Amino acid sequence: MKRSTMYIISGIGALVLFIAFLCYTSTPVHLFGSLKLSDLLTIIGGLMFIVPFYIESARRKSEDNAPNAWVWQYLPVAGMVLMIVGLIIPNHAVNLGVIDLCDILYLFGCAFMLMIFIYPFGSTNREMLEDDIDDRVDSESH
Repeated sequence: MKRSTMYIISGIGALVLFIAFLCYTSTPVHLFGSLKLSDLLTIIGGLMFIVPFYIESARRKSEDNAPNAWVWQYLPVAGMVLMIVGLIIPNHAVNLGVIDLCDILYLFGCAFMLMIFIYPFGSTNREMLEDDIDDRVDSESH
């Protein structure tokens, strides 16, 4: 996927998330049972926002042969699923003491999706070394 397309899709997703935020503060529009329009817009906008980043991250990490591929490829997907399930479950449907089940699903979903933006240890040093080599080659050629 081209970077410009990725940015456009993510930007539209962010706009849909903003519209979902505006709908959340208004009178709820129920679509199916407890599923509201704001929940549906949040799911669609969130996926539009995060999936391009996930695709680019998985591509880059697989090209670099990052260790423990299941962590970088499957945990973010599990996080997306947990977030969707957390949005579909009605608030206060299942209470675990003081915390609702949907809040716990949001927490774990966000933690799992952080793997999109975290890169394996040691890879940053390699990128910095490559940049230093490119800078030295450019400076020696001039």
